[in-house]
Amino acid sequence: MTKPTKTILPLLALGTLTACVSTSWNATNHYDDFTDIKSCRVEQGTQAGRDFARGFTGIYFTQQFYAENHNGEIRVGVRTEPPLPIGGDIQIKVGARLYTLTSQDTPIDVAPTGFTNTDAMEKTMGKEYADSIKAMTKNIQQLSSPYRAYTGKKAEALLRDITDTSGEIKFRVIGVNSVTSGTGAFTVGEDFKRALQACNIKLQGLSE
Repeated sequence: MTKPTKTILPLLALGTLTACVSTSWNATNHYDDFTDIKSCRVEQGTQAGRDFARGFTGIYFTQQFYAENHNGEIRVGVRTEPPLPIGGDIQIKVGARLYTLTSQDTPIDVAPTGFTNTDAMEKTMGKEYADSIKAMTKNIQQLSSPYRAYTGKKAEALLRDITDTSGEIKFRVIGVNSVTSGTGAFTVGEDFKRALQACNIKLQGLSE
């Protein structure tokens, strides 16, 4: 009795994990009560399923690909769960093409504003000095972001390549002369295209 039980329990646990964690692509709506900004995000699985998987496996920190309609602006990239800073750039390989998403590409939605008010500094130190401090502050804020993402035309180009490929798409985080994460991978299909349409993310050549 002991040996079969030991075999069955891991299988039951694996079955429970598989049942709770969906790998299909879904569209979810988000609303910021403070800024009144609406967004629709396309991600693999559900928030509850991903939270369960992290708790079950003991892996606290994960990174995943997402596409988003952020108040009318298309964004495509990789974000962390929970939202902790990404320590480098993101490389996404689609077929033979390699995309690099940097902190400079990444939009800033919310950030402390105290350090970016350089009016007094400009009066005492000059405009050039104040502008350099403002640029440095913005760069620090971008580096602290829990995601790396393309916007606009660059986002559309990446997303179009992804929807056109039938193979596995890989991504990773890279730091200075080093790879700071393992390789993530995903595939897309009709469920991904339906989720894009649900978020009103329209690409040329994408069937309605």
